[in-house]
Amino acid sequence: MTASTGPGAGPNPKENDDLERVQSLAHDLIEGGNQHFRIATQPQRVLFWMADTAGACELVSDNWQDCTGQTVEDALGQGWLTMVEPQDRAALLEAVRLGTSTQRGFHLQYRLHQPGGRARWVLHAAAARFLPSGKFNGLVGTLTDQSDGHAGALALADAAQQVYDFLDGIALAAVALGFDGRVVHCNQALATLCGRELADLRGANWIDQYVSSACRAQVTALVDGLVTPSRLPAEMEYQIETPHGNRLLRWHLTLIRDFAGQPLSIAMLGSDITKLRQVEDHWRLSAQMFDSSHEAMVITDRNNLIVSVNDAFTLLTGYAREEAIGQNPRLLQSGHHDAAFYQAMWTSIAERGFWRGDIWDRRKDGSCYPKYLAISALRDEAAEVVNYSAIFYDITERKRLEDELDHLAHYDGLTGLPNRMLLQDRLEQTIASSERLQQKFALLFIDLDGFKLINDDAGHAVGDAVLRIVAQRLLAVIRGMDTAARLGGDEFVIILTDIGQRDNAARVAEKIMASLAQPCQTAGSSLSVSASIGVSLYPNDERGADELLRSADEAMYQAKRGGKRQVRFYGNVS
Repeated sequence: MTASTGPGAGPNPKENDDLERVQSLAHDLIEGGNQHFRIATQPQRVLFWMADTAGACELVSDNWQDCTGQTVEDALGQGWLTMVEPQDRAALLEAVRLGTSTQRGFHLQYRLHQPGGRARWVLHAAAARFLPSGKFNGLVGTLTDQSDGHAGALALADAAQQVYDFLDGIALAAVALGFDGRVVHCNQALATLCGRELADLRGANWIDQYVSSACRAQVTALVDGLVTPSRLPAEMEYQIETPHGNRLLRWHLTLIRDFAGQPLSIAMLGSDITKLRQVEDHWRLSAQMFDSSHEAMVITDRNNLIVSVNDAFTLLTGYAREEAIGQNPRLLQSGHHDAAFYQAMWTSIAERGFWRGDIWDRRKDGSCYPKYLAISALRDEAAEVVNYSAIFYDITERKRLEDELDHLAHYDGLTGLPNRMLLQDRLEQTIASSERLQQKFALLFIDLDGFKLINDDAGHAVGDAVLRIVAQRLLAVIRGMDTAARLGGDEFVIILTDIGQRDNAARVAEKIMASLAQPCQTAGSSLSVSASIGVSLYPNDERGADELLRSADEAMYQAKRGGKRQVRFYGNVS
């Protein structure tokens, strides 16, 4: 919860727009008379509020009762504060007190109760109002429903913290980079490599302070949006500056998105390959390094038949030196890659003289593993290829860490279902596919009834167990082509693809209702939950991802108001 008041806390550009709108409203109210507060068209989730010079409420808009359940008369004076979540009232009272004492506006987020007791986050944007004489006459403000955005921000903060905790516990250098080029988070391994304290790194300009000058344009392309999000996850190499000179790292990049699907930051895992690259570039000049290296090395002739391997090769692949000599390296092929993959590899070697990348290979015992492989063409003085050299090493652990990082970024840690970010991607893909194939799909917004009582009475551990059971039941009802996701708390969303008719979506929703109505057996207890479900249809209701979510949410809210334990479709759909 944040507030900004007083001369030293001016609003940001977004807040300026809000305050100008509120100040314009204040002017209109003064010109029209404070006792005739009427707004012809009030947005459903926007409330208007006016306070006197002492901070007591003088007026609220006509839609106050519809949005809160409290009558307009009961809201006057200090009565409206009873609709504010108790934990938030102190901060709100302080913001109003500072606003009236300094004759300045303020912005504050807090929870406001709705009919039925459900709390929703609102953004309160207030401005000072003055009489034509210039005398301060109190405050006027708008309360805008921010619950969906706030919940998404909290869910995103949760997900981000999980990623940061993960980065802190690994041995690879790790950094989360914002799109302003600054370090959002990093781990101790990176701090040690850079010779700095964690506190010095966090918030620092990563590109200007730590990326070597020769590589800055390459990394700047990431934060300037020159690299399209669809190209991530990806691998890249660049040097960083350290107290011991420049170090070359191979980075795995994962894109983190916000709830709207927009890029938020980039998480990077880095392996120091400085020595490896030096070996790759110079190993032909050092037979001793070739034999003693911990990385597997192979030399073939111009016909790509093996002429030499080192001890690390035999240890990693299981093939003795005598078994490998004279063989083609294809004896290591895993079958995971098609002919086009190897064609692209050899095209790169022919045109550029080298190829580097990740590849799956097979050991002598038949087991497959991922490895980093670098192949170079060695030429004589006439520029003719005489040998090929290869250096590689096992990256199984790195792949495991990358997969775990990607999973944390896109899946709910409690239920294993897709989270908000992955749901956004799936929803946009479903819209594109449905538009191309001229198909309909349904979006189901599910909110559990009475779940708060389970948490309060049985405890959060039991509540978490119930949420996991709910997730399993949702997956059991839907098809493999559909998506079930958890938004946070007790809210779930399902994408039903290619439904054909509206009745098909209704039948699935009823199956979900019946499945969730079955008692949940957990911790030796039998607990019952039910659900309220709102449904929006594509393309009947909306054509955008965010609009479809809002429509389904609104339909679910109507189901709640209608008595819960029911399914409501958004609008009148044929």
